[in-house]
Amino acid sequence: MARRLVLDVGDDALPEVWALSTDLDPVPLVFRLNDRLGWSLGRSDDWVRDLSSGRFAHALFRFEDGPRSYALLWNAPHEASLTTPQPEAPGLFGELEADPSAQLFVRRPRGINAFLVFDPPLGNQEIVGLQRHLNDVPGLLGCNPRTSLTPNEHAQFVFEPLKDSDL
Repeated sequence: MARRLVLDVGDDALPEVWALSTDLDPVPLVFRLNDRLGWSLGRSDDWVRDLSSGRFAHALFRFEDGPRSYALLWNAPHEASLTTPQPEAPGLFGELEADPSAQLFVRRPRGINAFLVFDPPLGNQEIVGLQRHLNDVPGLLGCNPRTSLTPNEHAQFVFEPLKDSDL
């Protein structure tokens, strides 16, 4: 039987994460979410991942409403600083720059464009109400709570609280 390492992070310490599929770019999606749900998501500092292949910056939108914080993280980075050396002699594809959007944070299942993050997690009634409202967002093709994130992936959705200067 295969076993996997589980981080020492309790489920109660992790936020709730929902996967979104959309045919919109980040800014129009945020505009429509704010309009339909009465939210105030605004651009925050990029969420940056340092990997052996480079540094990847993902768009992050956030706001706080009372004790709960909301965030929308774009799955594909909008910027990359690659550390892999380019070939000396340009081959067939030598002059093409790598597309940063190809380095998704979560690759499987396919079709996830963004993540909604709720901290603390939503209650049952809030989940039902939110799903009903999200169905009315034009351009949003699907949304579902993510239960298949690895512990490492899930732990990375714990964002620092917003400071007054970020509001």
